[in-house]
Amino acid sequence: MSADRGHLFVMQGDLTRLAADAYLVPCDGGGNVSRIWTGFVDEGGPSNNADWFLPSSEVEWGRQSGPRLGFLPDPTPTGKERLNPDEVVGLKVLVDTVTPQTIEAMVDHALTAVTAAADRAEKHLGRHLPLVALPILGVSQGNFPGQRAAVVRKLVARLQSYVVRNPIDVVLVMRHSTDFAAAQWARHLAEQEGTPGWPELAERHTILADELGQRAAVGGLALFAGSGISRPVGFPDWKGLLKEFGAWPDSEPTPEELEHLPREAQKLGLADRKDDIAARFRTTKHALAHGLLVGLRATAMVTTNYDSCLENAAAGIPGYEPVVMVDRPALGGKPWLLKLHGSETNTRTIVLAEDDYTQLKENFRAIRGVVQSLMLTNHLLFVGFGFAEDDFLQMSEEVKKVRSLALEEDQDVRVGTALGLTKKTPKFDELTYEWMLDDGGDAVAAARLLEILLDRLAWRCQVSGEGRAAYLLDPEYERDATGDDMGMRTALLHLAAAAKQYPRSSAEEEVRLLLVRLGYFRGVSRRAPS
Repeated sequence: MSADRGHLFVMQGDLTRLAADAYLVPCDGGGNVSRIWTGFVDEGGPSNNADWFLPSSEVEWGRQSGPRLGFLPDPTPTGKERLNPDEVVGLKVLVDTVTPQTIEAMVDHALTAVTAAADRAEKHLGRHLPLVALPILGVSQGNFPGQRAAVVRKLVARLQSYVVRNPIDVVLVMRHSTDFAAAQWARHLAEQEGTPGWPELAERHTILADELGQRAAVGGLALFAGSGISRPVGFPDWKGLLKEFGAWPDSEPTPEELEHLPREAQKLGLADRKDDIAARFRTTKHALAHGLLVGLRATAMVTTNYDSCLENAAAGIPGYEPVVMVDRPALGGKPWLLKLHGSETNTRTIVLAEDDYTQLKENFRAIRGVVQSLMLTNHLLFVGFGFAEDDFLQMSEEVKKVRSLALEEDQDVRVGTALGLTKKTPKFDELTYEWMLDDGGDAVAAARLLEILLDRLAWRCQVSGEGRAAYLLDPEYERDATGDDMGMRTALLHLAAAAKQYPRSSAEEEVRLLLVRLGYFRGVSRRAPS
């Protein structure tokens, strides 16, 4: 995979929770920041407008004429061997989105800011390329309210062209479903017009991402996340955890030790250090992969991770609130997240040592049964999971016995897909395996390639699902809509008027639900970072 070009990621969520190397924050020509960024940018003196404030930190302003760029100091501690994820702040770049008088000029300024951010930022996350996060600029407090359609199209097109020429990864983060749908549809149109958004992927990876995305679009994909997706935030995997807490201080673990990690944890007495382990996994942030996976809005998710990264990512999507099991029961058809090995929020649930696994098998069979039910009823996507624990092999074998009762023509159907970084020997006959790189490949480059695959998967899910046109009737997307969108919008507004005129019609409820999916009832008030 070439490292001389970047990639444009599109994610729905809360930019302030995402772990990135640098962030673009909109400001006005005087360096005032909107109060919707309170908490992310430290508030200093007030401005002349009550809706804005001046940052408390001293801003280093660039020397260019016209719209201004300002750099806030990155207070991430240096010289520490290991940082808590919340200590990694990242570079914040103030981008004047008020002075530019045209969308083209504003986007030009944004691209200049992306380059400056990548040049100055420290790669705290250890990614293959620096990651710069930005919202949709200029549409909330900038000069282009009500022109979201034009801004999104221009920003997506220019960013896609930009990453082809620059080794910088950029993630466009949107809080609102209408904006997310519009950005993904803009990428869909570019793909149809022959501008590929994922040239880094091999053909087999593109096909797989599209297959999985289409499954997700109809609710047929369940997610299974392992420790690998939390490593970009700074959390260790199984091997790293045991090394951090006293195991193998002078040498690498043997293959036998790696095959029986719970046994090693038991021998090292880690069952008595669960409070320390829980504290190690606390954070208010999440990695890019968490955001891409949660954006699929799966109804069922399982993780072996103790951290709250998936919950943090889900908190950035309005209306998507998966119930965390076993803290609360998942009732009423709500989406849920099973923390199979416990959570840092409840120390007594943590499963780590061999005795913990034994207790899980003997006393909490219902929890294991949830996973086995998913194997029988859904297609499972395993991401960042090492399959080191024999526990999963046993569960798979039990499921295999049930599946053997099926008709002969169903025997080759797999229960799920496992995505890995570099090629290894499969342990589960019931899974389809796909590796990002062959043996001996660069694991850091493979991790980035996996993120790109997940980005394609999330895009395919969005443009194939019922939410693909969620922006269509949003009032802020009326101006500058394309001709086809405007024609469809006009027809649907007649339908909305008919629903109001005939409220007792048996079709009124179905029409109302359709209008909701298309953004009709979304007002213009947007109080979170866009």
